[in-house]
Amino acid sequence: MAETSGTDGKRLRETMVAPRSVEESVTETLREAILRGDLLPGRRLAQVDLATELGVSRIPLRDALRRLEAEGLVEIDGRRGAHVTSLSATDIAEIYDMRILLEEECARRAVSQLSDEEAEELIRLSKIMDETASDPSEGALARRNFYSSLYAHAGLPRMRATVLQLRGLVQRYHLLNEAHLHRHAHEDLRESIRARDAEMAARVVRSHLEAARDDLIRSVKEEASSSDPSSS
Repeated sequence: MAETSGTDGKRLRETMVAPRSVEESVTETLREAILRGDLLPGRRLAQVDLATELGVSRIPLRDALRRLEAEGLVEIDGRRGAHVTSLSATDIAEIYDMRILLEEECARRAVSQLSDEEAEELIRLSKIMDETASDPSEGALARRNFYSSLYAHAGLPRMRATVLQLRGLVQRYHLLNEAHLHRHAHEDLRESIRARDAEMAARVVRSHLEAARDDLIRSVKEEASSSDPSSS
């Protein structure tokens, strides 16, 4: 597996945010690099190289990697060291099954209690989501902003936090595999928000996630098949 290069290190260092602590800054920098697809699934994270590239000691880096391991973005093995987590089709199916259950309820609760101002803001954010869909980085940020804002209105903070973590686990795969944008589903969701139709919102979210799941699983299986010499 490829290790981090000098070019990657420069980009990582440039994206470091002003920290409350070094560990938090390193965690956020690596998390965003993984979610953007800069650090690919299966990528080895050599701690000595990363510490040098980020300009930090190995202690906050090690702690940051353990935080990301708890989030499911990094795996740490005593023999192989740390690497970016890879997801199988089975993993993806499980994540989406969880998301469907949670997001359906979040959407139902949120849409049922939106004010006019909140609904208009969500519609604005959803249109930005579609407008930026062709840009991997901006599009991913816009999707995160929209769904984070929508589910904040559900009044279920723990469920919302779990949803956002699950979304993060598969977001990078959508970027890498150019999953379908499902613009029609987004328009249906906007319509449910305008009408404050909670059941319609729940149905749209479920259907949207089922389609996204099937697209992503198909893509991952096709990629695995194309890289397997025994399949040719």
